[in-house]
Amino acid sequence: MFFNHILKLSQLLCLVVSMFLMLPTAQAQAEIPTYLLDQDEHLVVNYLHRLVDNPKEPLNLISDLANGEWRKIHLTNGDLLIMPGNNWFAFKLKNNDKEAKQVYLEIANQVRMSNSQLYILDRLQRMQQISLVLRRSNNRSSIITIEPYSQVTLYLTISSETQLRSRVMIYPAKAYLAESNTLNFHQGLAIGGLLCLSIALMLLFFATGDKPIFILFGYFLSNTLMLSAMLGFNLFYLWPNLPELIGIELPLLTAASAIFLLIFTSQLFNLKSNFNIVYQVIRVCFWGLLLYMPLSIQLSVVDNINISMGVYALILLSLIVLGLYLYQKACRLALLFSFVMFVQLAFVLIVIGSVNWFDIGFVAHRNFLYSLIFWLNGLLVIFIMSRQYRYQIGDKQKAQRQALASAVASERAQEELLRLQTQGQEELEERVQERTLELNIALQELEEANHELEQKNTLDELTGLFNRRFYDQKILAEYRRSKRNLTPLSLVLIDIDHFKAVNDTYGHLAGDQCLVWIGQHIKQSLKRSTDMAFRYGGEEFCLILPDTDSKGAVVLAEALRESIVKQACSYKEIDIPLTISNGICTYQQQDDVLPEQIFAGADKALYQAKHDGRNQTQECKNVLE
Repeated sequence: MFFNHILKLSQLLCLVVSMFLMLPTAQAQAEIPTYLLDQDEHLVVNYLHRLVDNPKEPLNLISDLANGEWRKIHLTNGDLLIMPGNNWFAFKLKNNDKEAKQVYLEIANQVRMSNSQLYILDRLQRMQQISLVLRRSNNRSSIITIEPYSQVTLYLTISSETQLRSRVMIYPAKAYLAESNTLNFHQGLAIGGLLCLSIALMLLFFATGDKPIFILFGYFLSNTLMLSAMLGFNLFYLWPNLPELIGIELPLLTAASAIFLLIFTSQLFNLKSNFNIVYQVIRVCFWGLLLYMPLSIQLSVVDNINISMGVYALILLSLIVLGLYLYQKACRLALLFSFVMFVQLAFVLIVIGSVNWFDIGFVAHRNFLYSLIFWLNGLLVIFIMSRQYRYQIGDKQKAQRQALASAVASERAQEELLRLQTQGQEELEERVQERTLELNIALQELEEANHELEQKNTLDELTGLFNRRFYDQKILAEYRRSKRNLTPLSLVLIDIDHFKAVNDTYGHLAGDQCLVWIGQHIKQSLKRSTDMAFRYGGEEFCLILPDTDSKGAVVLAEALRESIVKQACSYKEIDIPLTISNGICTYQQQDDVLPEQIFAGADKALYQAKHDGRNQTQECKNVLE
């Protein structure tokens, strides 16, 4: 709807401009211009045309040449503005030679015209209709023979459903042949070059198996077919007796080109993995274009041109916005991609605005303009792909350099390790005997512990922690190991704050649930297999932390306390908030310190924590006090 409004506005503007240009000669008597056939080049001259419908027969037009309905205009390069409805043109051809001459009358952009007819009035005032044959450049031409020393008057009527640009040229035989050869060469160069590029991409895909290259092959192949159709190699040229084929390939090839462009964009920036929402939007556009392709067959040529050009311009505008968005996300090639899409959008707008709608005079150079646009577009897309491969090669080289540096560092580390192993081998041999003796002692202690474990249960049945009996054994063993290895040993006493109030308020079953819940938190807080947790009695718990200094013990106890404070114990959908107080004592190889004194120090620190307000951790500074 938006593009239809723009089209109608442009038509109205061109009509106003044309009326303005015709005002100076509105009252002048029209005289049909005469063109002499004594030159070998094509004739580009003034034409008489009328922009209103005329129901009269062609023979009756001769008597109307003197009235004010005809207007004389001058158009550059033969470019002609066709208005909606019937358009009439009249001019004379004169042969002053003694031999008969043949000339070629050619009308451009015939695919978009609903009807065109040519009438010739000879010197005997006889009117005859001449057929117009479709050429592969979307033009229709006719051969006209003019007898020696005579002239004919040509009446050309063109019917169109919409405003468009056309071109009427008169060629002598020699000039027509030269123009045909030049046209064939330029079209072959443009279409053949794009086709060769498409085939090269296909072969490169077979060699590398790279999916983006195959997508580019499809994109360039669809563009090659689109350029061929726009230059005249279309289905209607192959089957001129089937008018329903007029313009049928343009929406199909435009949609195919847009589909390949969307897939290429998705692959270029890996949208499926990095920007899934954008990828889903592109999928919707993909299926929408696929749905439009069969529906376009039912539309008219004018509607297909407007819709396909509008949709393609909208997709390019969306890709420009997408490129700028990806540039904000620091994606490589995003800014270059936006620039290339902007150039493509400018090309599309030039084709829409300058060639199809406005009276700017590009019809004479339309083939060259189309070829230039498609080739520049192809080169820019290839440039994006080459930049991507350059980045990929740079990333690969960078990874190789990093791998080489890592290999060198690994080799140096192995050499240093070998040196250290050689240096420490003697020290290791000296310690083997000492460690063997310690191992024997440890094995003897382990056997004694296993013998006791077989006789007594070492676990607390409620919480799953070790019980008080096992604590008495392990504290002594760990004390000896700490003293033997000269390593620190920390003891943490834990007490649940106001636990009696929990039992009195919620019952002993709730209290048991709280003990189990606290026991689970204690288990989760222990990260090493050597750390042990015990239920010392009632609501008191104890942690033995070998090889742990006071700082490490404080960190562990505080982490446990904070995890309990953050959430409440749930019992029958009732949240019971709990807090704990911690007392810590660390054995640092002080003289005359026994395990009982370590426990007493931790108990003293626990008492201090409760005295200072509970829900905190206190540390015993001097175990001998």
